[in-house]
Amino acid sequence: MNGQISLKEAYGKIKEKVREGKWLEAHRACLEILRFDPENIKVIHLKNRIEKKVRKINRAALKIDLQKLKPLWKGEKYEELLTHLKQLEPYITDYHPLAKIILKAKNAYEKQNLKQRESYYHDEYQHIKDIIRKRQFKEAILAAEKLRILKIHDTEIRALILELKKKWVDAEIEDNRVLLKSEKYEDILFLYQRLFRIYTDSEKLKVMMEQTKKDYRRFRIEEKKEFIYKSLEELRTLFQLKKYERTVEGCREILDIDPENKTAREFLKKSVRKLNRQVEKEVILQIQASQKQLREQYIADRENYIKI
Repeated sequence: MNGQISLKEAYGKIKEKVREGKWLEAHRACLEILRFDPENIKVIHLKNRIEKKVRKINRAALKIDLQKLKPLWKGEKYEELLTHLKQLEPYITDYHPLAKIILKAKNAYEKQNLKQRESYYHDEYQHIKDIIRKRQFKEAILAAEKLRILKIHDTEIRALILELKKKWVDAEIEDNRVLLKSEKYEDILFLYQRLFRIYTDSEKLKVMMEQTKKDYRRFRIEEKKEFIYKSLEELRTLFQLKKYERTVEGCREILDIDPENKTAREFLKKSVRKLNRQVEKEVILQIQASQKQLREQYIADRENYIKI
């Protein structure tokens, strides 16, 4: 009986909360009763009525809130509009048209944002073209790289950056044409290395660098022509005197200047072969001398040796 009275009192309190408009408290009280008495039809009906009323109240409140957002729609302030709509998103189940309204706002914002990005892209692209005309290639490339953040016209931007790198390299080559026609090969090679940092895949630079290396080798050979001639004569003498180690060193000095020198390469090949044989003979002689010494020690002091 006490349980019935208690349940009756609880039901009365829920009704009182409903009259006072305390919907959340009334709903929680219903759930509390149903936790102990899930089959209570009377409380289930009351809970459903409360939920229906709350949905009705929420829909009315949502319509008022949406009405207040009209100036933002009119002013095309879609970013601010989405911020407000985000706060209403949890109530989509109470007012299904809200989902379409949010989607419409998102599409409008994306369209507006794309338009702004397109406008910015066009202005910056023209600015880059102006910079190129002033031959400020580094600044132009940096500006082009920044455009990639917009995530539009990526193919066009990549092509622009490649074009800038080529023009920058061509301009540097033109500015250094006096150096490139000189015999300052080390300075020229250093220039190419610097230009490769601008445009790593430049076929033009690769061809020019390879040609410069060939010219540098010919220059060094011509410059050291007398040294090479005298060194080759010394090699012949050293080889005949069986001084193969010094012959190898001399060959490598010449080949460092002239890698294609056939005489030095042939002497190097023969000297290495002779040197290896010489070393082998020395090792064999050392082993034989060591064995002879051990034999003499054994004969002199047989008692201290153990036979197995």
